[in-house]
Amino acid sequence: MPLMMRADTLEYATATITADHDITGKTIEVSLPAAGNAPSTWVPADVVNVAPVSGGRFTATYRVLIGPAGDFTLPPGIYDWTLRLTDTPEVPVRFVDKVTITATTA
Repeated sequence: MPLMMRADTLEYATATITADHDITGKTIEVSLPAAGNAPSTWVPADVVNVAPVSGGRFTATYRVLIGPAGDFTLPPGIYDWTLRLTDTPEVPVRFVDKVTITATTA
């Protein structure tokens, strides 16, 4: 479900990734380029939890702080939430969802 936030809010945005093996201790980074653009700036995410799920798979819940003085301070617009998982030798980069930042007035 796409995330929608006002430009003047400061809050954590949380997501999950599922892998076919244990990803405990792996680096998860997030980029929020303007929609349709390639990621260029990566910010390490806070990994909240890594838990096993069925079939030997693991789910990692991670978050970044979006808003003034956060990991990302974004003007109004639409952004592509992009994830990068450093899991040597693999380094998958995946589109997660859209993030819409609205103006501070209704």
